[in-house]
Amino acid sequence: MSWVKRLGLLLTFIGLLVVVVWGLKFGLLVREVYINLRTLQALAQSPDLSRLGEACRAVGLLSQDLEAVEREGGILLRLASLGWWLPKVGDELKALPLLFQIAKGLSEAGAEVCRPLQGVENPISFLTSPDADRGKALALVQKARELWPQLPPSFRTKFVMVEKTLPLAETGLGLLKLAPELLGAKGQRTYLILAQNEDEIRPTGGFITGVGEVRVERGEITSLVFRDSYAVDDFSLPYPDPPEPLRRYMGIDLWVFRDSNWSPDFPTSARRAISLYRPGYRVEIDGVIAVDQEAVRRIVEVLGPLKVEGEEEPITGKNLISYMREAWAPEEGKITKEWWVKRKTFMASLAQAVFQKLKAGDLNWLKLGRTLLALLEEKHILIYLQDPEVASFLSLRGWDGSLRPSQKDFLMVVDANVGYNKVNARVKQSITYEVDLALSPPQATLTLIYTHTAPAGYPCRPEVRYDPVYEKMMERCYWDYIRVYTPSGSRLLDATRIPIPAESLWHRKSEPGNVTSYQAEEGHWTVLAVLGLIPPSQTQTRSFSYVLPPRVLTWDGEKGLYHLRVQKQPGTLGHPLTIKIHLPSGSELLEVTPEPSAVEGETVLFNMALKEDREISLSFRRQK
Repeated sequence: MSWVKRLGLLLTFIGLLVVVVWGLKFGLLVREVYINLRTLQALAQSPDLSRLGEACRAVGLLSQDLEAVEREGGILLRLASLGWWLPKVGDELKALPLLFQIAKGLSEAGAEVCRPLQGVENPISFLTSPDADRGKALALVQKARELWPQLPPSFRTKFVMVEKTLPLAETGLGLLKLAPELLGAKGQRTYLILAQNEDEIRPTGGFITGVGEVRVERGEITSLVFRDSYAVDDFSLPYPDPPEPLRRYMGIDLWVFRDSNWSPDFPTSARRAISLYRPGYRVEIDGVIAVDQEAVRRIVEVLGPLKVEGEEEPITGKNLISYMREAWAPEEGKITKEWWVKRKTFMASLAQAVFQKLKAGDLNWLKLGRTLLALLEEKHILIYLQDPEVASFLSLRGWDGSLRPSQKDFLMVVDANVGYNKVNARVKQSITYEVDLALSPPQATLTLIYTHTAPAGYPCRPEVRYDPVYEKMMERCYWDYIRVYTPSGSRLLDATRIPIPAESLWHRKSEPGNVTSYQAEEGHWTVLAVLGLIPPSQTQTRSFSYVLPPRVLTWDGEKGLYHLRVQKQPGTLGHPLTIKIHLPSGSELLEVTPEPSAVEGETVLFNMALKEDREISLSFRRQK
């Protein structure tokens, strides 16, 4: 054998050896990536703050391994995409570089978040830390969300957890980015806490029964004062005239703090609350947070038993509502001036108990975080902040309770109890929305059904008085000022008219029950408004028929596109919602989100609970 052949065989052997060694090394790297991914998946399925260090170590190792994979086998990833033509696996091979890019970006984002967590024991210290490059981490996650839909369905189904986690990760990182500003990392922040009672429903969630003034600095609550909402009026100062329905149906002459949440657009109501907040000293307010009883109940449920001053039994999520009602009630049923002054002092005691529990830090922070997120989504907590960047973030996610503009179809039913009582705890309500896309322009019919479940026998006479037992105030008649927000340009065709007798109204003049239509002050909506009166033990059905503006249905050739947003009123627990969409005769339904409850001919039916804002999109092809 010639030396040339020997040299060739030697080089071939060395080359094969290099390839084998390189392949083994690359295989080990891929195996390490797999192990770290499995570790992170297990931690994500059972999140525990005590294992945060373990999760961060896995993220760090994953980030290092992915960098090594790119360094050692980047050429393989690029060559893999050339196999796009292969049957069954071609799409996945083509998408491998994209999947790797997403994975690398997410691991880098995790590493950015984990880096400042080293040695941090209290989550608040991390939230107020200026060291974390949260902006970079957020940008990486946003890029991953942008790229994710480009992956083939076969890949996306294999990584369902990643797909579910991406929106939460983006939201969480957005909050982390804003946390230092919110928690007063650079100086004291002062917020108003509106305690809204949904037993007496108002547009943003309930009657403002109490108000807290909380000061936060460097993540610590430095001051918390809770007052009766009646205690922050100063009648030595001028007050504006109230909205006409409050004057007409409640006999109110001045617009005071407790009635400031008349607009269903929470930023509008929050700004009004700030202007009417008059505690007797000068104060700069940075934001307003509204919470209802359901929010307090679920937060207390997470915090665990609370020791409230003056109470023998600990307060939990199960007994909170009964505790508040019993604490409000006068001793021996005697309504006195002394009782009236002190009837809401329990709110301050409860707030202090929550404050002390949070300050101690002995709680499940992850569970609390998930609960707060759910309460924001379900509008049991609303947040308005003066800072423009924070306000924009909150608005984008619907957490500020704003009326969200839409060029498509829109519906929001807003009820306001104007009867000086707590009957909403006994009233059940359902909403049916039917839209006919076969008509040009489309037409809608809204049907509202109210059932007052209290026993019959209470006369419908307007009065301002307290009952010695809180639950008795639930058994009165329901004076409900109803507003329906529809797309701007909607035109009322017909509506149910239910007359109200003179003796049931403050102004002592009967009303025929006509529905009024006007342009909303908050923006581009047409509002349909009417006063309803529902006696105990009765059911009332009310319908509105109106023409929608043509823009709610758009056409791309023979393809029709329709989108509907139904916005939830804060403070409600999830009214049953039925939506019926009638397509033109002979149409073929192409796509629909979410999955409908049924499709019967040209009618698409949805049955759902209005626990949060709902959006429906569909497309169809009409007959030529």
